[in-house]
Amino acid sequence: MFQKRCARIAFVIAGVSLLTTAAKAQTKFSAGCTKPFFPLPAPTTVAPIDAQCPLSGQANQKAPETAQNRAKNNFCAIAPADPSITVAKMVAMQADVESNTAINFGKSGPTTDRSPLKAMGEGQQRVLQGYVFIARQEGKEAVNCGPTFPDKTETVDHDIHISIVGDISQVHGNECESVVAEMSPHHRPDSWNPANLQAVAFQHLPVRITGQLFFDSSHSPCVDGKSQAGDPHRASLWELHPIYKFEVCPASDCSGGGWQTLDAWIQKSPAKNPSKSPATKKKP
Repeated sequence: MFQKRCARIAFVIAGVSLLTTAAKAQTKFSAGCTKPFFPLPAPTTVAPIDAQCPLSGQANQKAPETAQNRAKNNFCAIAPADPSITVAKMVAMQADVESNTAINFGKSGPTTDRSPLKAMGEGQQRVLQGYVFIARQEGKEAVNCGPTFPDKTETVDHDIHISIVGDISQVHGNECESVVAEMSPHHRPDSWNPANLQAVAFQHLPVRITGQLFFDSSHSPCVDGKSQAGDPHRASLWELHPIYKFEVCPASDCSGGGWQTLDAWIQKSPAKNPSKSPATKKKP
């Protein structure tokens, strides 16, 4: 009798252990703060990347890459007294970086010391207004555990790259005038996809983006209106990444209010992007 009781207890303990292990496996991505700014509405299902890819991204990377991955995955950025930022300001901040020899980027990146970037505002929450030039589905990269989620896997496990311009007159111009905002695959709402973003772009509607200010030191910006070999078209390496909130102005001006979340706008707007979604764009 005693042996049977012990066997039952051991069975229960083993079951609890398995459940605990399974639960941990389903929550491998941890934001690192008690109240992360995950986008809303929450996705209907947990994406595989949230259960398998940690804050540090791909394992066994060099220290600068791991540090940059952690910076990219920051859903805990706090807003300063005035979180507003403009495309022009982000371009000016690129010039500030280039005048600081302590910050390496591009072919010599990722930067080995992010402290000068933090002094400039990296890791703080910002709000950017502008217009969507184009939205692209990204492919595999280290921050999203590339080998685990190659390009052929579900796109819900990859970033969405959005080029933002500051004025409506630039929406059909040179993408090198844009800055970048990125939708992380972690906790991404179902409505956050390239097709819906392209629908916004097609109508040339103002957008308001809330997210973390981040410097992507693995790339180089455009020079004289042309992108560098293997690098995305952009005027500055300063980004909003990840995006916490994406809002659309259904009119030409929402200075008096009327902003809608992308999810709400899609539900209310019958318009869909008539063109094909851009092909997956791989990062070097």
